[in-house]
Amino acid sequence: MNKYIFFLLIFFSINTLPAKQIELIGLEKLTKEDLSSITNFDLNQSNFSLNEINNIILSLYNSDLIYDVSYKENEDRYIIEIKENKFINKVFFNNNNWIQDKLLFEIIKSQNNQLISKNKISNDIRLIKSIYKSKGFNFISVTAKTEYFSKDKVNLIYDIYEGQQSKINLIKFYGNQSFSDRYLSSKITSRQLNFYNFFKSGSNINTEVFEFDANKIKKFYRDLGYFDVDVSYVLESNNLNLFSLNFYINEGKQYKINNINYDINIQNLGFFEDLEKDFYQLLKKNDFKYDSETLNIYLEKINQSLLDNNIFTYYVDLKTSINDSFVDLVFIETPQEPLILNKIDIYGNSITKDKTIRSKILLEPGDYINQYLLDISVSNLNKFSYINNVKYETITDENNNSNLSIEIDESKKTGNLLLAGTYNTDTSLGFTLGLEDKNFLGSGNILDSNINLNSEDVKFDISYTNFSLKNPYLSNTYTVYNQQNDYISSYGYKSIKQGLGYSINFSDVKDLRYGAGLLYEYNKGYAPKNSNLEAINDNIGEFNNLIVNFSITKDTTNDIFRPTKGYFNKLSFKISPHTISDDDYFKVIYSNRNYFKLANSENYIFLNNNLGYADSLNSKLKTINTFSLGGNNFKGFDFRGIGPVSDDIYLGGNQYFTSTLGYGSSFLFDEKDNIDIKLFLTAGSIWQNDYTEYDYKIRSSAGISLDFITAIGPISFTYAKPISKDTLDNERAFTFSIGTSF
Repeated sequence: MNKYIFFLLIFFSINTLPAKQIELIGLEKLTKEDLSSITNFDLNQSNFSLNEINNIILSLYNSDLIYDVSYKENEDRYIIEIKENKFINKVFFNNNNWIQDKLLFEIIKSQNNQLISKNKISNDIRLIKSIYKSKGFNFISVTAKTEYFSKDKVNLIYDIYEGQQSKINLIKFYGNQSFSDRYLSSKITSRQLNFYNFFKSGSNINTEVFEFDANKIKKFYRDLGYFDVDVSYVLESNNLNLFSLNFYINEGKQYKINNINYDINIQNLGFFEDLEKDFYQLLKKNDFKYDSETLNIYLEKINQSLLDNNIFTYYVDLKTSINDSFVDLVFIETPQEPLILNKIDIYGNSITKDKTIRSKILLEPGDYINQYLLDISVSNLNKFSYINNVKYETITDENNNSNLSIEIDESKKTGNLLLAGTYNTDTSLGFTLGLEDKNFLGSGNILDSNINLNSEDVKFDISYTNFSLKNPYLSNTYTVYNQQNDYISSYGYKSIKQGLGYSINFSDVKDLRYGAGLLYEYNKGYAPKNSNLEAINDNIGEFNNLIVNFSITKDTTNDIFRPTKGYFNKLSFKISPHTISDDDYFKVIYSNRNYFKLANSENYIFLNNNLGYADSLNSKLKTINTFSLGGNNFKGFDFRGIGPVSDDIYLGGNQYFTSTLGYGSSFLFDEKDNIDIKLFLTAGSIWQNDYTEYDYKIRSSAGISLDFITAIGPISFTYAKPISKDTLDNERAFTFSIGTSF
């Protein structure tokens, strides 16, 4: 229609005809006066020139009140037929099998009970095609039509022909001499479709993504000193709408660092000398190869040290120059005016209180703007589940006073109801019912209650975690619980526990946490399996205990579920004092996990260690307070399958250790697989018991585990066999759990 009118107007513009009168037909709701206001012409006048007719038709056609315009003429008049716009009764989508109506409604502009618009329909068709192409439907076709509903309304119908979906089933790299295909595959967004990927699919055909991946590969190389790298890609059709994505890489040379100069005056500061020495040793270890990550970390440390020493008037930046395959570095001092924070404005929080958000911000009005503290503040906010995202902006006036504007994308639904079945090979089938609110009454505090049931434990607990409004690193947790345990098959009795606890947790840096707590617990042991055993009888009766605990945790691992780099250390201490507790004892437990990522790879070596020491302060350490070994904490052996036993009653040990050395990798080929494979060797022992003589003896096992990374977290399957064991130990080759295997 647009083209028709365009050419029609051109035709008229080159022909001179006498002026004529206008006749308007098709009007139902609109009047000639309404159209006059649209066109800025008085349509009641007698004579119109051809140029005026052109302008009138264009104005009418572009109006949202008019759906279509047609034109004809006779000897004495111009006849313009108007199709008035109608309201949309409903929007329908036909033949859309892959993308649901709900998603399509979210992206289109034409909506129910709005005037139908040609421009909106054109944009809708473009948007629908775009989302389909992002899903690999490259032959998508979309047409729009209307259906009469009433005098004033029509139904708008989008007919969709999806065609075949195209996917990537193979990704290849050519020309990469320095990095393997697997390693480069882990750096891009596109994924190939493999037969063993149960919980993911291959990438759709989307040239924008492929171009983005080519640039990511190029940036990866350049960040490592390959400044002459060139990357391109080609799509090759295989069959059945499956394609091979081929990346062609010309690496060029890897540049090395030649000269390092400092055009700054901070060498005399004590902190700088140590930083410079560490930096030089790191470069030397890497044979002085250029690495942007190493340089950025060094810059961050220098500038953070400046801020820590209250130096705000300048920061250190880096200039590089390239000469004959070498890079020269010059660290320069860049002056900056210190900015003073005037006020903090918070937007977007309709549920969470302002004071809750402000309590997580490490800056206050009157402070100097410290970018490090600002970044940490944003990081603090982002870690809370009731906040989806945080954006901020600083606006500075001529007096160097800055206003900080923080925009919160708030999660409106912070309450969760959890109803789930559970299973692991230690405690068999289980059931969990939980109710949680992570932003209770907009305070940012957490209210959590749970009922957990498995083969030996029924527990109800409710806890409330309060985050300090004065210190963003401080939180207090209050807990009440009621628990029933069936230890008949292990320790030989049943028990009821009721407890009331308080703990305080503090984290002054992002990877270091401290915790301390006080717990009152009432414990009643009953229904002994064998009344002749002292190990059982000592647990029978009523006991009131006051337990003090303390823990310190250092965690630098790069992922909570799938760590490949960093370390985790936790030391915990628990004591139930003799003078104020019926059941006196103490426990010390140390957990250590280390992950060493291999160079130019996502594969890693891990070394995990666990140590435990417990003892009574006055008499014998009861079996319920001893350690157990086997099952998920020592694979290849049954749950509580290692340690002393008396008349089929498990006694446990006062001391234990385990060490596991292993190798982790993605499954078979692709480092972006959703399956992790681990090969491991575990050694350990449990010894010393106050109810029997039990000697120290090393056990060991070797095995393999598969961790499936799913939406609910890792699901782990492990097969292990003992290498060395005691004659009374119980074996179990296969274990299953929800959570990582190590």
